[in-house]
Amino acid sequence: MTKIISFKFKKFSKIVDQICRLGNIPKFFRYVQKKTFTNYQHLFLLIAKEHTTYGYRMFIESLYDSNIPKYLCLKKIPHFTTLQKFAQRLSAKLLNKLIFMTRTLFPKQGSILGADSTGMELDHASSHYCKRIDREKPLKGFVNLNMICDIKNKNILVVKIRKKRRHDCSDFLPMFNKIKQFDFDFFVADKGYDANKNHKAVYDSGAKSVIKVRNYGKKCNFRAGQTARKRAKREFDQKIYGQRAITESIFSSLKRKYGSRMKARKYKTQKIELLFKVLAYNLERAIRIALLKLINNWQFYRAFQIAIYLYLLNTFIVLCGY
Repeated sequence: MTKIISFKFKKFSKIVDQICRLGNIPKFFRYVQKKTFTNYQHLFLLIAKEHTTYGYRMFIESLYDSNIPKYLCLKKIPHFTTLQKFAQRLSAKLLNKLIFMTRTLFPKQGSILGADSTGMELDHASSHYCKRIDREKPLKGFVNLNMICDIKNKNILVVKIRKKRRHDCSDFLPMFNKIKQFDFDFFVADKGYDANKNHKAVYDSGAKSVIKVRNYGKKCNFRAGQTARKRAKREFDQKIYGQRAITESIFSSLKRKYGSRMKARKYKTQKIELLFKVLAYNLERAIRIALLKLINNWQFYRAFQIAIYLYLLNTFIVLCGY
């Protein structure tokens, strides 16, 4: 078990370094600055912080009893404000680029892509506290997360974050234009993404649109010129559409592993925190696939050893005349 954990930490540090190099991130943002810590070390620590679900203070305190500084070759453990200031200096564009580059960590892209949205809570009040003060709804709202994911690998490809609730169609085309050159066969989504321009964009990319068409409990009435929407209604495949449930499982894994509540108070830092959660989730998926591959290879090697041993034992029994 300790070997698997150490392998996971080493693999995690190598993957973060690889992603930073693929994203052309420099080791230092400015020429005139203290070079005690590199950008790679800062990014690794911020991603590892999301894995622990600690705050900045608790995470830095946990480093004194951890092997993370050894894997990162840290000269000293940074102060918690160092990570806070680095996170404030980061841009969402840079983190979106890193999330998009994580697709190269997976061995093969799936043939089905999907889209969905969810909300991340901003209120930290417990259910017991809300009951005591007779509050039905939280005072604060939520941050809206819209994403396109790979159904096979369960990794997130593109995200769009908004401060308030917006219709899903408003974020579909900006996200889809980033992945329309990918080689995939089907695109699944719920009725929130039903629009003729969305169906047309999927068909123009060479894939089949499995976005469910709204009917409001009666016969669909298509407007003039909605040829793509009519085609999606006519060629709808319920079996392929059933794969859309995997997008819900991705959100479930993201919230259970990294928390559904945002700790940051300002929208900019909330956006950065949420992007780090998504980045940490993708890296965790890549490492888990690598670990499963390692375990399967080890099991095959052990089974091969046992088969050879049984074959030699059987040959020895035959030669001895038993």
